[in-house]
Amino acid sequence: MLYVFGRNVFLRNVDMKEKKTASLFQRIIVNCRAQAKDYGSCVAGKLPEVEHNMCLKEFLALKNCMQNMVRKKT
Repeated sequence: MLYVFGRNVFLRNVDMKEKKTASLFQRIIVNCRAQAKDYGSCVAGKLPEVEHNMCLKEFLALKNCMQNMVRKKT
């Protein structure tokens, strides 16, 4: 990728970083879909009265799953 700032031109390869990020998102989506569904169902079931921490148990399960996917090495 080519970046131009004033007179300076920078050539930067971001393809590998983009691929790594896309791969991580794919892993999260595949491996955490049950937790995401549970959290979404909980929030949707309590609309329109949304309160802070109302689905804390489901949120923490989703957060934990996502963090585990980020920590895992591919």
